Amino acid sequence: MDETQWKRIMDNDPSNIASTQQIHIVNILKRRTTFIKYKPNGRTYSRIYYLVLSEDAIHYCGSKHKSKHEACVIKDINQIRPGFTTAVWRKCLEKNKIITDKANLAFSILYNNNSQSLDLLAETEDIRSQWIQGLEFLINRYQSHMRTHREITDKWIWHLFAQADYDQSGQLSRTEVQRLLYTLNIQLNDNEIDLYFDQANIRAGENQLLTYLDKDEFLVFYKYVSQRPELLKIICQFNGSSNEQMAGTLSDYTVIHKLPNVIFRLNTRNNSQPLNLRKSINSKNKHVKSNLRRRSSSITPESTLSSHRAVRKNFLTIEQLKDFLQKEEHMKALSIEDCSRLIVRFEPSIEGRQCEEIGVDGFRLLLLHDEFCIMNPDKIHRIYQDMTQPITDYFIATSHNTYIQGYQVYGDCTAETYVRALRTGCRAVEIDCYDGDNMEPIVYHGNTLTTPIKLQEILNAIALEAFTVSPYPLFLNLENRCSYQQQGVIARLLQDTFKNQLLSKPLIEDFQTLPSPEQLKYKVIIRSRHHSQGQTTTNTKLNRISNQIEQNPNEYHPDLASLLIYCQNVSFTSIPQTLSTQKCYHSISLKESIADDLIAVEVPHHLDLIALTQHHLVRVYPGTIRQNSSNMHPLFYWTYGIQMVALNYQTNDESMCLQHGFFSDNGGCGYLLKPPCLLGKDPSYDPKEKFYEKGKRLQILLISGQHLPKENNSVDDPDISDPYVKICTYGIECDYTEHRTPSIRNNGLNPIWDYKITADIYCPELCLVIFQVRDHDRHGGSSFIGQACIPFNVLQLGYRHIKLKAKNGDYIHGTIFVHVKIDDI
Repeated sequence: MDETQWKRIMDNDPSNIASTQQIHIVNILKRRTTFIKYKPNGRTYSRIYYLVLSEDAIHYCGSKHKSKHEACVIKDINQIRPGFTTAVWRKCLEKNKIITDKANLAFSILYNNNSQSLDLLAETEDIRSQWIQGLEFLINRYQSHMRTHREITDKWIWHLFAQADYDQSGQLSRTEVQRLLYTLNIQLNDNEIDLYFDQANIRAGENQLLTYLDKDEFLVFYKYVSQRPELLKIICQFNGSSNEQMAGTLSDYTVIHKLPNVIFRLNTRNNSQPLNLRKSINSKNKHVKSNLRRRSSSITPESTLSSHRAVRKNFLTIEQLKDFLQKEEHMKALSIEDCSRLIVRFEPSIEGRQCEEIGVDGFRLLLLHDEFCIMNPDKIHRIYQDMTQPITDYFIATSHNTYIQGYQVYGDCTAETYVRALRTGCRAVEIDCYDGDNMEPIVYHGNTLTTPIKLQEILNAIALEAFTVSPYPLFLNLENRCSYQQQGVIARLLQDTFKNQLLSKPLIEDFQTLPSPEQLKYKVIIRSRHHSQGQTTTNTKLNRISNQIEQNPNEYHPDLASLLIYCQNVSFTSIPQTLSTQKCYHSISLKESIADDLIAVEVPHHLDLIALTQHHLVRVYPGTIRQNSSNMHPLFYWTYGIQMVALNYQTNDESMCLQHGFFSDNGGCGYLLKPPCLLGKDPSYDPKEKFYEKGKRLQILLISGQHLPKENNSVDDPDISDPYVKICTYGIECDYTEHRTPSIRNNGLNPIWDYKITADIYCPELCLVIFQVRDHDRHGGSSFIGQACIPFNVLQLGYRHIKLKAKNGDYIHGTIFVHVKIDDI
């Protein structure tokens, strides 16, 4: 481990205690505060807003009603913006429902992927400032917790308790516990619940039946339900335990043997948490030792002596931890001192830290940390690739018709879709410009029912987010359908909005290759069709049916033409013609069907497309048939070196999952250096053939799942998930594989699959692996639970957790636990 990794592990602890000032501000949000809420039609409402005690949602009550309502949930909030920056505020300003002098009191809470906003006016600037600071702290805390999955803590469990406590009695009845278990995706019968209630008996006498659980008892109850014996098995394998000792230790750890669909061979169930017990476990359960391992602050039983069994060990010494991390996690340079710091960082018990030993709870927290999960942190948290090559040598995260929020033919055009795309690392957005009233260019999808938006609003939104995620150049794919006069307006708006960031002249004269992303840092590049003054301009999009150029009898404004430096779009007739006649700054746009035809030609002529992408920027955009904003399969084009595969970012489909996974590499900056095989350095490369000299054998053991939610998180849905995992690999043609585990009946909380898959990958540099967890429906079909897409070259070896995301890219609580091994073929 290098110093940077240690800094990330030891310093960036999302569970750290908030500062006194932050706690104070959060407490201020819990006080009831009156704001004026504004609607797009200009109507206003005086409402009282406050942060609920669980600190996970903002509620409000109206001025005339005592009923309370949820305004928004912290996990769904994307941004807090001061001033008049949303569409709602702009409409209110246009209608003269508010004056610009009030901007210092206004702020907006944007949530649900920036698709909705809560637009509020505070009484004072101090109140606004306190709420902005408090909400930003809560958002950052939640996002940090999701990154490391430390959110499965006492506080999170108590939040579950509060949700299940319908009568707000401070206790949960058996009925309320049963309903809560449904939401947690586990099914226990009455006898099993009785046993767990008995284990949670830390208040009543040993002979007294426990009928309700208070908060502390529910904490005990929940942590017994969610144990992680598969982690204890790994500990036993590395601490020298014999098979008999391992079996005994697992038996003691698994307090209740009768659990549905959880006991599998010797590596049984799932998740344990740090826990302070106020008394020993009820002694009438004969199979459980009453003397818990006090120093572990855990539900793991202490090593015990028995006349029938040898000493059992449920922890790793510092030397054994080093052995595990070096052999299984491939951390070869790890020292004893490094392991000591890891134990101090992750082991929850004081005595464990003093003895320099790590138990199941500390082991779980360590393996859930970002640095130890399946994605290599040195590749996803920092830009590590060479960024000094010509920009044609890179894949570029690209959006299609970025202004559209839904389908291609109807719906609102909005600036928020640009914010959303840029915040995910997109580096090429599209803007379709048309003449608007009062010499104000507008943006919409031509010849459709989409509602236009002013170009100025889009440019303002882009300027706010252009370089917040990535410092590398941002392309504006400009579809120019405007008159000569309004083209001049576009040029002025671009210059006024982006100022020095707008690329307006070449970096050097007489260039023969395009500059690098490093040279173009913090630059906005206009990509459009170029014509000199006096010539007729052509429609910037090819005819969707005939692929012919449509003429537009308007002159091209020189101010706009002067901004087309490195990306002048030209018509495409053939690859030989382009390579022989076009300059390096000439860019090609291909309709999906045209690109497909170039790939489908006879071997070896399909390789000509790779040659084209080595000299020119090529963009592929979706065909006309995708009116529902569906997406092309991007890897089909990436394997041929196409830099810009334009996707509909508003569609949460498999293609966007691949896009986010692909560009999570290289620090998520939106630029990926092509592998040598696509840069002319490997003449044997062919996307339709195997390459045995580069092939890798990927072996993945799907071990277990943790906290897998229902599809709709419904309390009233009695159906418990039957989860299974589908694993797909994508890349060149021979690297497409699909595997799936069996489904586990009625257990979304802690299923054990213990299922191994093997896949031979012949071009690892262009391979992606998707893990998708689904709920099997015994009546046919399945429903989505969560997924993760990981570049092959970012996989970490050994025992790893995979943090799952919803279709929209937000993290969920669920994880899956795997073991990864890679060998040469």
